[in-house]
Amino acid sequence: MKSTEKATTSIKLRLDRFIGEVLADPPRQAKAHLVSVMGGDTQISAISAAISMADRFMVEGPDVAPVRVCLERNAQCFKGSLQLAGRKKPLRHLVGISEEFVSGNMSANPGRMLLASSDKQYVWASITDSYGIPGMPEWDDWFASELKTHRALIPVLGIGCDPVVIKGTKEQFLDWLSWGVESGAIPFPRETGCTGGRI
Repeated sequence: MKSTEKATTSIKLRLDRFIGEVLADPPRQAKAHLVSVMGGDTQISAISAAISMADRFMVEGPDVAPVRVCLERNAQCFKGSLQLAGRKKPLRHLVGISEEFVSGNMSANPGRMLLASSDKQYVWASITDSYGIPGMPEWDDWFASELKTHRALIPVLGIGCDPVVIKGTKEQFLDWLSWGVESGAIPFPRETGCTGGRI
C-alpha cells in the first residue's frame, strides 16, 4: 500500500515463498530475506519498485498473521514469466533476495548462517560445504543433535518453506567434530573404498 497526498494505491500479489526474521522492536515487523511473488505486469512493477526503494509492505499467509516487512538496502530482484494455458498474457514472477542472503550470509554476519530448510541432511551438507569442514553424510543425525544441544538452530518465519538460522563458527563446529570422533559418537568407516595399488 502506497499513500500520497492525493491518493492511496493498494496492490496485492500471490506469495508462494517467504523467509524473514521477526524483529523485537518495532513489533509486528520483520527483516525479509526472500520474497517470491506472482502477478501481472503492474503488480510486479510495483513490488519491484518497493524493494528497490527499501519500502515496507505487508506479508501474510497460512498460520502467519500480517507482518510488515522490508528487504532493506542492496536487495536484488530477479524477474521471469510463466505462460499458462488459457491465459493471453504471461504471468509475471519476481524473486527478491536480501543482501545477506545473496552474499551467502557469512560475510555479512559471521557466526550465523541463514538456510531455507531445516532438513538435517540439507543443514549438514550446507555447513560442510560452506565452511569446508570434513565429514560423512551419515553424520547428519549426530550434527542435528549437537545443534539442538547447543541451541544453535533457530527457526525463523517462513511461508512455503521451513527456514532456520544456524549459529556457530567453523572453529566451534570443528571442536564438536573432534569430540564426536574421540568419544566414538561419529566413527569413521572401516573401509575407505580404495582398493590399493602400486606406485
